[in-house]
Amino acid sequence: MTRFDVIVIGGGPAGAISALKCAKLGLSVLLIERGALGRHKPCGGVLPTACADIIFEELGKNVPQSTMCSPEKLGLYYVPPSGRKNGGNMRSHELLNINRDSFDQWLCALAEESGVKIWHDTEFLEMHQSETIQVLVKRKEKIFKMTPRYFIGADGVYSRVRRQLYAKKRSETLPVLQEYWRAEGDFEDYFYFFLRGSVTPTYAYIFPKDGVFVVGIGSPKRQSLPISTSINYFKDWLFEEFNFKPLTLERRETWAIPYGFTLEGIDNVILVGDAAGFCKSFSGEGIRLAIESGIAAGDAIQEALVSDEFLAPIYKDQVEWISRLVHMTHEFVVSLTDEDREEFVKSELNRIPFNIY
Repeated sequence: MTRFDVIVIGGGPAGAISALKCAKLGLSVLLIERGALGRHKPCGGVLPTACADIIFEELGKNVPQSTMCSPEKLGLYYVPPSGRKNGGNMRSHELLNINRDSFDQWLCALAEESGVKIWHDTEFLEMHQSETIQVLVKRKEKIFKMTPRYFIGADGVYSRVRRQLYAKKRSETLPVLQEYWRAEGDFEDYFYFFLRGSVTPTYAYIFPKDGVFVVGIGSPKRQSLPISTSINYFKDWLFEEFNFKPLTLERRETWAIPYGFTLEGIDNVILVGDAAGFCKSFSGEGIRLAIESGIAAGDAIQEALVSDEFLAPIYKDQVEWISRLVHMTHEFVVSLTDEDREEFVKSELNRIPFNIY
């Protein structure tokens, strides 16, 4: 079997970008994805336009039309605890409304075009790191044992790579519940972002996507209200403020996002995207940080190859700003009162935005 220089576990944006960057360095790269080709990833699918700019700068590619939903672009509209009368849209702020599954497939296709080998329907079993890295995976009922030079965990919020690397570390998550409704209401082409402590201490949102309204909420496990109750309170609030009338529930899905931790890696094993905890507790934004960390992984490997030093310390320096951002936004969220939320929205609406989402 071919010996791979780099093995990446996870075919989301962080994994695909990491693999692609490494392939462009001339390294042999294997990307392992547990799901089948075209697998569904629960996600709101809202992308800051700055992220599209980063992709173009790094890859020379525009996010394709085939990954877009309708409407293609959304403004950002804040609603504070006191309601719509004191809310409003952020000036000159746009978000891309994407189909997350198509977006992930596009990035994986780009990686494959760059020479990355992709194994779908393959389960990562275990990893050991001493003088060398040993990786065990299961594919088509066969166990493969491999020894890459570098190993990247991009396997999401419940990362098995992270659990094996940091067996004694606790990694808190934030449950998210999202519903797709055929509905009526007084809405425009905005991502409406709601803040009210009695509904959730984090965030709730609604926005149009391909003829339905996506209604979602993040709710900490330690909150006394079940998340199913919180989203019902949120829908009551939507009715009060926007005359929201749900007609037909098309789909309901739950997942979780990292909540206030960052773990970057050890020696020649590193973590990217949600596996590393790179997600904003305030807004649930993770796609941009996944892509930024994937780029950093490739840059760090390039530096490690030249210096012949361990990868993880180099990578940790590369993503220090992401870790600071994650911890800063988490500390901000957990300390908020409704008075703070009112002041935050007021201050945001009175200034020119700079990628606050």
